[in-house]
Amino acid sequence: MIFLSCPPVYTLPGTWTKCNAIIPHYNADPNFTFAISFIVIVIGLTTFGVYKAFFDNKTLEDPWDHDD
Repeated sequence: MIFLSCPPVYTLPGTWTKCNAIIPHYNADPNFTFAISFIVIVIGLTTFGVYKAFFDNKTLEDPWDHDD
């Protein structure tokens, strides 16, 4: 059955055996993945800002542009 846990839930700790999981999982270093996540977020926000500033600025209004 696809929803069976691996190792089985009712196995006592210390008696777990290696199981053949349907989906193999990768365990990465949390410090490394946090740094990558932070860099991806910063690059994404920067890209969005450049896009809005230079390419999609037709609907932006200048609140300080007064014709006095």
